[in-house]
Amino acid sequence: MVGVTMKRPIIRSNSTVRSSYLSNYNKYKHLLIPITLLPTNQYEQLAPITKRYTDFYGADGHFKSISDNALLSFVRDDEFTNFSQDVLVRALQNPEQYVEPSIDDFIMTLELSKRTWKRMRRNIGLLKSKVGVKVSSHSGGELGHLYKRQVVFKFLDGGEIRFHFDPVLESDGCSEVRRSSRVSTRISQLGFRNFSIFLGWLKEQSNGEYDKAVRFDNSRGAKGTTRGAYATRLDFEFKIHGLPIPFLLTRDPHHMSSSYAIWPEDASNSMVESFSHGNHSESSHCLSYDPVLKLVGDGTITLPYAKQLLPMSKIERRQLSSKDGNGGLLVSALIPNSSPKLGSKGKGVQTHLGRLEFFSPKLYHSLPDELAVKVARFKLDAVWKRLGTRETRQLKKALSLDCHKIFVDSDAIERCFFKKLDKLYWTIVDPITW
Repeated sequence: MVGVTMKRPIIRSNSTVRSSYLSNYNKYKHLLIPITLLPTNQYEQLAPITKRYTDFYGADGHFKSISDNALLSFVRDDEFTNFSQDVLVRALQNPEQYVEPSIDDFIMTLELSKRTWKRMRRNIGLLKSKVGVKVSSHSGGELGHLYKRQVVFKFLDGGEIRFHFDPVLESDGCSEVRRSSRVSTRISQLGFRNFSIFLGWLKEQSNGEYDKAVRFDNSRGAKGTTRGAYATRLDFEFKIHGLPIPFLLTRDPHHMSSSYAIWPEDASNSMVESFSHGNHSESSHCLSYDPVLKLVGDGTITLPYAKQLLPMSKIERRQLSSKDGNGGLLVSALIPNSSPKLGSKGKGVQTHLGRLEFFSPKLYHSLPDELAVKVARFKLDAVWKRLGTRETRQLKKALSLDCHKIFVDSDAIERCFFKKLDKLYWTIVDPITW
C-alpha cells in the first residue's frame, strides 16, 4: 500500500457491491478501500482529491464531459500534484514495500489425450469433493475455430477456469501444430490454491500425461514441437493506490508513439480511460487504466460507492508469447533454468515493466494551459498527433528535463514478480493431489 495504512473494507448487504458480480469483486476485495477507514491525516489529504477526481466519473463507468478549466484546475492543484508525486516515487523506488503485484490472465496449452478428456468428464465429482465449483460443458465458443469443446469451472468463492480441448482439423484432415488442450484463468480472481487443486485433479486424470507435459525432458527437448506445456499468455499487474489516472504519465521508449492504443479514441471532451504501449492486439504490450472506474462500468460497484474509495491506477504487462514470434514460452522456463537445451527460453520471464518511463505530475505546471489539458486528456503517446509544431517542441523539452523524470527501480520490480512467478511455476509443476 503506497503511503496508506490498509484496512480490509466491510461490505454490507445494502448494497454497493452487487452479488451477481461477486467473482469480479473478489479480485479487488482487499483493494477497494473506503477513504473513511484511513488514518485521519491520510483521510484529510485524500478526501479532496477523491471528491474532485470522482466528480469526473459517470454512472455508466465512463468519464463525463470535462471542461478545460475543470481539468486544468485538477492537474495543476499543488496539493494534488505533490501528493501524487510522493505516491509515485515511493511505489517506483521501493516497490517491494509499496506495490502489490499479482498475476492476472494466464493461459497454458499442453498435450493431453482423448482418454484423459473422458476421465475428466467421468470424475468431476472428485474435484467437487475438494472445492466448491460449478461445471458446465459448451461448444468451443469464441475459440470454436481452434477447439470444438470447452468445459467451464466456476469456483464458488470467485474465479473460473476454461478448459478447451479437441482441436479443429484443417481441411486436409491434419490438425495444425497446436497442443490438444488449453487451460485459461485469471489467477488474481481464482487464487493459487484453487488453481493448484484443479491442476492436481487434472494430473490425477491424465495417467502421467500431465507430468510429461509440464516437466521439461532434457534428453528430448521441446522447442518447435507440441511436446511440453507452453504459457501463451501471462499478464502481470500492479496497482498504485492513491493515484488518480490523470497523474499517471508514462512512455515506453521501445515503442514511443509509433504503436499505441487509447480508448476512447476521441477524448477531446473528457479523458482516455485506458491506454497501451505497444500493439495491443498483435504483440505483448503494457496497458494502464483506472480499475475503480472499470468496476463501475461493468456493474460490480455503484457510482456512489466508487466515490467513497481510494483512487487507484493499474498497470498491466500482457505477455502474449504466442504472438511474439517464438510460439510461446515453455512452462519449464518460467523461472531461470540452467539446462542448455532450453537456450534463450531458459532465462526466465522478465516483465519489462521497469523499462517504462514515468514522469512527474508536476509536469503539468511546466506546460502552457492548452498543452497541459491535451496531455491530461490523451496521455503522452496519443497526444503528439494533436499538437502543432510549437507545442511539440515545448512538450519534448519538458520531457527531457531530469526534474520531470521519476527513477524506476526496475530490478526491484522484477524481484516482486519473480516471487509470483516462482509460486506459479511450482503450482503447475507440483499441484495439490490426493
